[in-house]
Amino acid sequence: MIKSRSMSKKFISSFILFIVIPFIVTSVVVNKLYEGVLVSHYNEKTHQNMEQLSMDIELELRRIYLNVAKVSNENELLPLVNSWYEEKDSVKKLEISTKIESKLDYLFAYQGMINSIVFYSKNGQIFKYKDPLYKNDSDVKDSSLYKDSIKNKDKVFSINNFSSSDDVNANGIDFLVGISPEYSWYNTATEFIYCEIKTEALNSIYSRFTNDSVGKMIIADPKGKIVISPDKSLLGKDVSQVDYLKDINNKDNNSYQYNYKKDTKYISKYTSEKSGWTVINIIDEKALTKDTTNIMKILFAIFVVFNLFFILYCKTFFKDILKPIKELIKKMKGIKDGRLDEITNINTNLEEINELGSNYNKMINDIKNLIVERDLKERERSKEEMKVLQAQINPHFIYNTLNVIKLMAMISKAESIRKVTDSFMKLLSATFRSESTFITVREELEYLDNYADIMKVRFGDDFNLVVKVEEEVRNLYIIKLILQPIVENAIVHGINEIDGEKNIIIAGYVSEENLIFEVEDNGRGITDEEIERIFTSKEKSNTSFNHIGIKNIESRIRLNCGQGYGIKIESEKNKFTKVKLILPILMKKES
Repeated sequence: MIKSRSMSKKFISSFILFIVIPFIVTSVVVNKLYEGVLVSHYNEKTHQNMEQLSMDIELELRRIYLNVAKVSNENELLPLVNSWYEEKDSVKKLEISTKIESKLDYLFAYQGMINSIVFYSKNGQIFKYKDPLYKNDSDVKDSSLYKDSIKNKDKVFSINNFSSSDDVNANGIDFLVGISPEYSWYNTATEFIYCEIKTEALNSIYSRFTNDSVGKMIIADPKGKIVISPDKSLLGKDVSQVDYLKDINNKDNNSYQYNYKKDTKYISKYTSEKSGWTVINIIDEKALTKDTTNIMKILFAIFVVFNLFFILYCKTFFKDILKPIKELIKKMKGIKDGRLDEITNINTNLEEINELGSNYNKMINDIKNLIVERDLKERERSKEEMKVLQAQINPHFIYNTLNVIKLMAMISKAESIRKVTDSFMKLLSATFRSESTFITVREELEYLDNYADIMKVRFGDDFNLVVKVEEEVRNLYIIKLILQPIVENAIVHGINEIDGEKNIIIAGYVSEENLIFEVEDNGRGITDEEIERIFTSKEKSNTSFNHIGIKNIESRIRLNCGQGYGIKIESEKNKFTKVKLILPILMKKES
């Protein structure tokens, strides 16, 4: 049984199901899709920026390396440095030192990237252009920068800082550059040139790409040490020492998502194939999707306000609907108690509700009129029943007269006359008895036996009537005198016109919740056109005992049992005719 709900609850649940939930689901899905597109576009743009930044860094490093190489190849500078090593006179040594500094000032006049340059001779003498930031000269010779340069003459090498000079990055030096020039006619003593490069050059390039960025960029050298970072605490650290960057070199993709604590970070990297320097971009998911989150908040706020106004409107709207409907329901419940009260006038601006109330009032008036009309018809029917009782005098007179004939036949010992008269009296009794439309199958078969006895006298005892009905079927109920007209048709129009053995077989059984009776004869048969004419002809048949034809039998079945029941006829010319009755299974008489 379907559970009923009030109209308002059903509307609210429908509103939530078809409006609220789809809006929320659609908003979340669209937001996720837009975030995916946003992340994809951001990664694409970030990759382009990192690639360009890496190229600019390469150019700047190449320029720095060229300037350092220019110092080692300067044929005027190195002879001055060599003469400074050899000069013993302090005054002349100072003059040579001034010339060296002037020359270096000229070489790097407008660049401002050199913090200091230190020349090391093979004899252990050191000339310093500006003050270097390292503490001990021995730190330089112990560094990999010095060792790699000595092994590879005229090749520029760079490192971030010395392991013993933790204050280098703190003082703004991002990397150190060194070169060991070949000995020649202009370089007879300089073994190693050490340069400290300021960060301004790289920072200016870095700032061009980070001013408009929502994330942060980190630059690491080929050894994985962080050179530039907006987070100063990361400077000088290896990327493997940072939690969210420790696996960056193990990732197959250049862009990936990392769940860091309670936050999600999108990390992208680009490593230059030429220089080996790596640019890393890091952005928090919240920062990237901040705009979409704000848009979603605005949309939800608008949706909530819209729903509030809609609910207020619905409250007013349903007030005009529910109040008159409840009044109508109250009046309709009174009908069960016999109160046929008209509904009061409905004052609403809804045309349909007004029409509903008017139709209800009209229905009540119609019911009252029908009740009056029914009472009149009941009184008329009572009068007609009296007339019927009076009309039964003649059938009873016939019945009593036949009974006298039967007694006279018995006295005269005319058994055939008695038998026919007795059968005819039983058949008349069934015909005139009007207490019920339905009788048992057993009674119907008894009447059929009486009818068959009369027909055998009339047509001669030359046909067989075979009844195949099980005992449990005989106890069911069937429409009175429904089989007799069919048997009569089988005798008069079927087997009566053939020679040889004449058989009529009556079978009764239960199939698929229906009571089935089949009356089959081996007579002359009928064509399909004749079968169709039987059911479509508008002429009444007068061939049966009660002037009831096949079409009238089907009408009786459908009138008393319903449209799902009736008659089917199968026949083959000169072979057989089978009439099939489809009836309901009735265990007792109809009400």
